[in-house]
Amino acid sequence: PIHGHPVASCPVTTGSGTSSGASGAGLAPRGPGAGLRHQRAGRAAHRALPAVVAGLRGAQGGGVVPPLPQLLRPPGLRQRAVLRGADELRVRPRRRRLLQRRRSGDARPLLRLHPSLPLPRSRSQVSSNRMLLNKVRPKFLNFPHELVISNQKMLRNFSYMSTFVERLEKMGYRDGETMFGAPYDFRYAVAPVGRPSSVGDAFFRALKGLVERASGLNGGRPVVIATHSFGGQLAHQFLVRQTRAWRHQFVRRFVPIAASWGGVVLGMLTLVSGNNMGLPFVEPRALLRQGRSLQSSLWILPSPAAFGTATPLATTKSRNYSAGDVADYLVAIGFGEAVGPYESRVLPLFGGELPHPGVPVTSVIGVGVGTPERIDYPGDDFDATPSVVAGDGDGVVNLASLVAVQTPWSRHGGDFRMVKVSNMSHNDLLVDDRALDIIIREIQRAD
Repeated sequence: PIHGHPVASCPVTTGSGTSSGASGAGLAPRGPGAGLRHQRAGRAAHRALPAVVAGLRGAQGGGVVPPLPQLLRPPGLRQRAVLRGADELRVRPRRRRLLQRRRSGDARPLLRLHPSLPLPRSRSQVSSNRMLLNKVRPKFLNFPHELVISNQKMLRNFSYMSTFVERLEKMGYRDGETMFGAPYDFRYAVAPVGRPSSVGDAFFRALKGLVERASGLNGGRPVVIATHSFGGQLAHQFLVRQTRAWRHQFVRRFVPIAASWGGVVLGMLTLVSGNNMGLPFVEPRALLRQGRSLQSSLWILPSPAAFGTATPLATTKSRNYSAGDVADYLVAIGFGEAVGPYESRVLPLFGGELPHPGVPVTSVIGVGVGTPERIDYPGDDFDATPSVVAGDGDGVVNLASLVAVQTPWSRHGGDFRMVKVSNMSHNDLLVDDRALDIIIREIQRAD
């Protein structure tokens, strides 16, 4: 879809010499009702864009195809597009409010706030970190809002996990019977025991019920909990808060994949430069405020236990910042309000050695991929573009964080294994056949 004001009617000359166009071609731009006619023609043209592409493809075999500016400039209609060359289209975007009413007859999808999210008190108070759900694709029924246990299905249409789910199905696991999904709203982070964390506490209660239900549906057999990335930290916090008897009865093995036990250096860069979360054509800095509003943004900051306090992770012309200087770093980048939550809610969980989860663990990690290890700013402030020094890891999580639990958990006396997959990036662990073979084998070995 072309966002902003759509181009008007689009007549197309196909290879056979026939001509077609959207309704509204030839309408005069002036006179009574001209604005309404122009809007209708624009909407018709928006719907006709696939026909334009199909016509152009059909014309490649023969016939004459006019240049694209001529195709998109019907007589009698004002041209709102900026055309550069004969094969490139640039449309000036129209500024729109986040919440808007659908125009009558407009077939384009409308983004609304998800109904499970609390509504803002006024339209001007829409928070920058509200998640949007496209109503045209209501498939993500349990992501990212609260967990629904009554009919908990894996997210088959969620591409992030779909390949992993398909491989499990090929091995005989059945969706909703022998495998279950537990999605979590990644914006929120849990807090230490005794501190308020409504979202995290509700998730842990729902997850506990899901584990017990999954076990009950399969003759009381204990479950295997497999997680990826941030899910590893969540599952670890969930397990250490359960009793030993409960863990022994319901959990056979914990399989964290690409878990960042000690945070990532990239988290320090994100709080300065932003993170577009993979969205194309979006400047990362445009989402800086949104990124800072996420509770989880503090969870991924480097911990002293994993990175030590002597190794500089971010540098300016006048100072070096290690994992032990994160509080000073937050003040220096103009995010001093995060110091309190960081010291009271993050350091108590990750500032020291992580406790063993109390169940057998197989940690699967990717290594051999360049990962940001140090951020060097050329001046005394953080306005200039930094240079990034790369080290080992999976492209997102540093090796020091990936292996932070290897030594202490191996000493615990329990069953702990770490499997390293060479030259494997953070997300490829869930889609690459070589990595999936290893993960599936570990799950089957436990099961």
